[in-house]
Amino acid sequence: MNEYRVQRASALTVAVSTIVVPFLSVCPAFLAGDGLTERWWTPLSFTLVVGAAIPLLIAALPVHASPQRLTALRRAALILALANLVVLILWFVAWTHVPAIGGGSPPIWPANTVVLPAIVFGTLYPTRYAMTYVIGSFLLLATAQQMAGSEEFGYQAYLNQLMSTALLGVYLAMMHSMMTMARSVDAHRRVVLDDTVGSAAAAARATERYRLDIVMRDKVGAVLRGITRGEPDASQGIQARRVLDELDGTLAAPVLTEQRAASETVSAAEAVVRLRESAIAFGDELLVAIDASEGAPGVSEEVVEALSDALSEAVGNSVNHAGAAASTAIVGLVGSEAVRVRVVDDGCGFDVDRIAADRFGVTAGVCGRMAHLPGGSATIDTEPGEGTMVSLEWVRP
Repeated sequence: MNEYRVQRASALTVAVSTIVVPFLSVCPAFLAGDGLTERWWTPLSFTLVVGAAIPLLIAALPVHASPQRLTALRRAALILALANLVVLILWFVAWTHVPAIGGGSPPIWPANTVVLPAIVFGTLYPTRYAMTYVIGSFLLLATAQQMAGSEEFGYQAYLNQLMSTALLGVYLAMMHSMMTMARSVDAHRRVVLDDTVGSAAAAARATERYRLDIVMRDKVGAVLRGITRGEPDASQGIQARRVLDELDGTLAAPVLTEQRAASETVSAAEAVVRLRESAIAFGDELLVAIDASEGAPGVSEEVVEALSDALSEAVGNSVNHAGAAASTAIVGLVGSEAVRVRVVDDGCGFDVDRIAADRFGVTAGVCGRMAHLPGGSATIDTEPGEGTMVSLEWVRP
């Protein structure tokens, strides 16, 4: 998240600066201001400020945002701010009423760290909270510097801190604008991510439904159509078990067709057998003439499976819808350049333009399946009363 990145970067910068600055101030500020306060104030103030910066450093280390991390950052920033305020208040208790020697601002070392919590406040809290802290801390600091310099109330130290407050106010205004922009970007990013996840989920559901429809219509339908009276033969039992296994696999996890096709190749002869089996599953009375040309190379499992399923759908449509007196013939060739199969009948035919878009058989079972196969295509030539010819083709790459 962009907002958290800004908050974390600001917290890290403030924490490291708060730890480093007191060490750099030890010699010039501590020694020069040694006589202004009691001896206990210097080590105590050092310990309070540096100690309060350590929780902020720890809270800013995790990279990933979470509500718990944000709460820890806010608490640590508040602790650091309170530590700086307590140190300034304790200065009045430890003040020895000895005037500072030399010109310029009296050497009160927390003047170098008191402004730092306001920087992280501007990212974690509303800007008005940061400005309230700035005004309160600078009033304490100006009062301490004025009293240490002249041992009485005046205005010179307040004028100096007024300029510092104005400059810091400009910085906080810029920080406010930057945080507003970061929140806007994060909100837009969440909307985009939600839309993307929703679209991906919808696409996954549609794909899974499509695969399940194919198995249910093609494979289960083919098995049911092949059942006849009497004792089923062994081939029907094997086919039924294969369909049940594939149905279970479809429901449990996506079928990795592309991965399987990349590692498995079916010989031309075996492809012919697979295509013939898909056709004769609808009856021995069908005329089936599918062969392989001499020297034809093998075919990937993906191609054989897609052609067999599309062929099964086309033959099933012909047997069920061409008419009782119609004849159906299946011819095909596994060649060196392409695999072509045709299903021809002399039945009643139909009007392709009047096929409903939600009719699975022709739209998805034949044309859709071949369209999803790289190099595959399917055409349907038919007219009412003129019979039907379904052509399936896969061209080798």
